[in-house]
Amino acid sequence: MTGDSNTAGTRLNLTDRVVGIWGFGREGISMARTASAAGAARVDAVDDVGRLPYETPDGIDRLTVHRGPEHLDRLRDCDVVFVSPGVPWHHPVFAELRESGTEISSAADWFVSRFGAQTIGVTGTKGKSTTASFLGRLLGELGVENVVAGNIGTPLSDLAPRPGQVVVAELSSQQAALLTASPAVAVITNLYEDHLDWHGDTASYYAAKANVFRRGAGALVCTPEVVERLRGIGVTDLPDTLHLVDPAAVPPIPGGSVMSLPHNAVNAALAVAAAREVTGRDIAAEIVHAAAAAFEGLPHRLQTVRTTNLGTKPIRWVDDTLATTGESVVAALRSTPADATVALIVGGMDRQLDYEQVDDYLCSGARRVTLIQSPSNGPMIGRRFAMTHPADTRVVADLGEAVRTAAGLPDVDVVLLSPGAASYDLYANYEAKGAAFCEFIDALTSPTGSASAGVAPPN
Repeated sequence: MTGDSNTAGTRLNLTDRVVGIWGFGREGISMARTASAAGAARVDAVDDVGRLPYETPDGIDRLTVHRGPEHLDRLRDCDVVFVSPGVPWHHPVFAELRESGTEISSAADWFVSRFGAQTIGVTGTKGKSTTASFLGRLLGELGVENVVAGNIGTPLSDLAPRPGQVVVAELSSQQAALLTASPAVAVITNLYEDHLDWHGDTASYYAAKANVFRRGAGALVCTPEVVERLRGIGVTDLPDTLHLVDPAAVPPIPGGSVMSLPHNAVNAALAVAAAREVTGRDIAAEIVHAAAAAFEGLPHRLQTVRTTNLGTKPIRWVDDTLATTGESVVAALRSTPADATVALIVGGMDRQLDYEQVDDYLCSGARRVTLIQSPSNGPMIGRRFAMTHPADTRVVADLGEAVRTAAGLPDVDVVLLSPGAASYDLYANYEAKGAAFCEFIDALTSPTGSASAGVAPPN
């Protein structure tokens, strides 16, 4: 891997320092363990949402966990505070800590400032999980030892990669916002309006994403559209090495795998460009196709979770709860067969996003769709379609009613849960929402909620 991405970052020294941890989920626990092992004098973790379980993990010396927002004042007495991705940038305490000069970091920043030279950072509004996962598969096909971590699962602070091992790090905009160093190779899949509740406006969101390369990356892989969107907010200081992937020129991937979908073919092309930069090798199409054939896709991203036989023909139920923007809903609809009758379930946490593209696609008639608008912001998604196609629109009170409504529609082939919004309004996360979706489907044929002969397992 080329380039030294650590020149712009500062490696925090935690020895004998008071370390604060804001947010005590998976990443916060990992960072507390890391800080303790690094010799911190004291580790004060504050979980301001007071989440369960309340048990403090064993084996983390000098750690005290405080539950509830009333304990946030404790962070003011810390030498350095590691902030979890879920803490909004505009939170008053977060803003005060930044203004006071308190050192602010994150698990991702801690890792990249140490191991950025052997890291590929993958970010973007959509497609980053698929691109990162496929890149790991592709590097494996090339015989390159690698690990995929970060926002996709394993916290980066859990890792201590061996020399020569490549880390493919999926980075959210919240993680990228706090980077003081960039990975050696940066990948940005796309940029759309998202996470305005966290960043405040689109320009700030794009600027946070740009940190994946602006802190010393040697190479950037992206599409021409990403470059134009960055230039639109004044970001023109791109790395010397720039690999542009033109979606219009990307060849299809044969074989009928999940990577054969048009948007995934672009993700695969971005991964190929990143792998080429890392290895310095040309990558034959046969290797790409072999990696695509072996790649099973991601849970909760266009995942067929059930097939039911409740009426005159089977219904395929698709969990796409990772779809949290209008663009991803349209991509999901385009992935369904052109002759299918689709029940589309939308709705989740309102983040003031623009859903015009969903209306444009629904009103185009490219798919036969019944729109099911569920809480919390379902009625805002497809609003124009609902006004012009009232007979093809249903407003429901909850996800359970959405599932029952979809099952009762005549001639439905595919039920697509593609919310176009995050799940945090009513569920712990997208995984919990996907699990509830499956439970409601199972309950269609079994009053106890268990699967029965009428429900086939995921395929």
